[in-house]
Amino acid sequence: MLTRPFRDPAVRHGAPAVRRFGAPFLTAPRAAVLAALSAGARRTPIIAVLALTLLVPQVPATVAHASSRREGPPLGKSNYAVALGGLAPDSRTNSVRLGQYTFAADGTVSELYWQWSQSTRVVRTGTGVLADGCTTRDCEVLTAGGWQTTDVAFTATGTYGVNGTRLRIDWDGGLWEEWRLTSLAGGELGDIELSDGNLGATHGFGNGSNASWDQRIPAETVAAVDQAKLVHRYYLWKTQSTPAGYQGYIDHGDGAPFWVPRWKVCADGRCLGAQTRAGEHVHTAYYVSPATASAEDRRDTLWHWHTELADKRGERCYTGNSHVKPMIQVVDDLGRFHGWVGVEASLNQTTTAGVNDDDIGVFRILG
Repeated sequence: MLTRPFRDPAVRHGAPAVRRFGAPFLTAPRAAVLAALSAGARRTPIIAVLALTLLVPQVPATVAHASSRREGPPLGKSNYAVALGGLAPDSRTNSVRLGQYTFAADGTVSELYWQWSQSTRVVRTGTGVLADGCTTRDCEVLTAGGWQTTDVAFTATGTYGVNGTRLRIDWDGGLWEEWRLTSLAGGELGDIELSDGNLGATHGFGNGSNASWDQRIPAETVAAVDQAKLVHRYYLWKTQSTPAGYQGYIDHGDGAPFWVPRWKVCADGRCLGAQTRAGEHVHTAYYVSPATASAEDRRDTLWHWHTELADKRGERCYTGNSHVKPMIQVVDDLGRFHGWVGVEASLNQTTTAGVNDDDIGVFRILG
């Protein structure tokens, strides 16, 4: 577990930006440069460049750590979906990041990522996907602001080395990460677990394969998977009210299935819905949809809320503090669905408690 501030490896506006991870989330204009999609196993990340930036100078890549050896991509997998969190119970500037790490055979690595922080109040936004006929509430699925577009994504580049079961990444600008490697699914899926680094992350994990970033698994296939075999692991920052005020804590769970045992495919075939009973008159509506109606990649979002909260506001679809959780599908080398890696970025937009009513963290649903 790391204790330093979570820092940003991205290059921004003329110089490598070594920012605290909890620094304000930068909502950039539409990207000025879009990388071409490769026809092979990898999709080249989209490079987000500020529209007002003239040129980004070339920064020499950091030399790989002496104890690392380049043995090709980690576990032979090029594309990893990765969730990172800088979470501390007493903090009110917690941040999370969800990214796509792409490892090239020449020892270079690039990342396309989205970041959310309590320091920047991002509201929920519509995906453009209507969940019709899959719960008792037909609603447009909401997600964390920014996830529905690549326009506000950040990028980072660097070098990597693999030494046995250890992966080290040296990002341009001097930041680095170390990960433990484990092979899953008979060698068709890679698993990484954060072990060290100077970004300041406290939690991090991811899964990778050679499936391209645009190899999306349709909702019908996801619904057919035995959900009881998907283990839900999470680290979520929350608060509880005490006589002394709001007390922050990290809610952690592991080893049990996700709360939805069965999904129903929505009418348009793009999304999933479910409803569980939390009490005599309390139900939770769950939805999974693409990050945007035009999605052609593995980005999904999970949205859930209690129906009685909407009823109290006279709403059919809840517009208050629902749970919004950007996710990336985990797909193995054979194109099989294994779950999601994701983050929660449910920032308070309803109550007077401010950041104390935020839910923010990292999670994985994997089997």
